[in-house]
Amino acid sequence: MENKERMLEETELELAEQEWNEVVSQEMAGYLQQENGESIGENPVEQEKPRFVIDSDAKADWAVRKIEEEKQEYDRIKELAEEQIARIEQKLEAADRRFCQSTAYLRSLLGEYFMQVPHKRTKTQETYRLLSGKLVMKLPKAKTVYDEAELIEFLKANGYNDYIKKEEKAWWGEFKKLLDLSNGQVAVLKDTGEMVECIRITETPAEFKVEV
Repeated sequence: MENKERMLEETELELAEQEWNEVVSQEMAGYLQQENGESIGENPVEQEKPRFVIDSDAKADWAVRKIEEEKQEYDRIKELAEEQIARIEQKLEAADRRFCQSTAYLRSLLGEYFMQVPHKRTKTQETYRLLSGKLVMKLPKAKTVYDEAELIEFLKANGYNDYIKKEEKAWWGEFKKLLDLSNGQVAVLKDTGEMVECIRITETPAEFKVEV
């Protein structure tokens, strides 16, 4: 008897879930149309239908399962996309290697020719124009690289203290302990009650999540 009742309950729940799915799918379609700024034709019959409401654990659990199904589908598509992206990147790298290898000889010959002809020179490059393109020689430029800690030690040791930045920064973690942050939007010193107007308190809005 108990098995029959349980089977009946499960059947009823399955039918109810099918109905919920149809109703929510219709409502979601309308919601998406509104989000996209599309006009929705008025249907008096549909307006009479009550809006789907989650008012029981059964409905809430069904909604969570629907979200989990969508997440699984998203994860599947994401994994597929990442695999295709990896393949495309491999093909692009192979094409780049082929391009470099197939043009290396011609580029070397053009480089030799470039050194034989007069060309225009600027501070950063030398160029020689042709009808189909331009030959360019980028001139070398110096790049300064230094170790910050070692440079500071050098400046200190040689009397160049004026070239060392003296950065002032609040010790916020300790100063925060002196403040009362519960009085609206301005911080107040606990001991004196003085308002520290340079500190503003902003409240992060509540965020609802469904974890699946």
